[in-house]
Amino acid sequence: MIGMDPVRMPFDRSADSAPVRQAAREILVDWDAAHIADDALAVITELVHNVIRHTDAGGRLDLSRQADSILIEVFDTSSRLPRRFSPDPHRIGGRGLLIVDAMAASWGTSETSHGRPGKVVWARISLDRSV
Repeated sequence: MIGMDPVRMPFDRSADSAPVRQAAREILVDWDAAHIADDALAVITELVHNVIRHTDAGGRLDLSRQADSILIEVFDTSSRLPRRFSPDPHRIGGRGLLIVDAMAASWGTSETSHGRPGKVVWARISLDRSV
């Protein structure tokens, strides 16, 4: 089970993220990671929603089970990097990456490889609830 190939789930811009979340929950249960499913699904929801809201195309969610964590990667074709805002009671939205930061052991972004435009936003959810 450790170091498995990622599960890849493409989604389009007009997609409802509920089917993606449901599929991800089933995968986490299969990987004996149900105890971190709520945190992982909150992160997945935020990252998928960012693609749907801020790009002109869909994307792809990849999930990988590592020895001590679940790696969540969301790919899209936009080169525009996400921005984390400070909380502002006067702004609606803009808190998604604050949620990711709170739930994930680590997260970041990088450009996609192979000369194609785009990026991946990734987050690592620890399997140890005390982390």
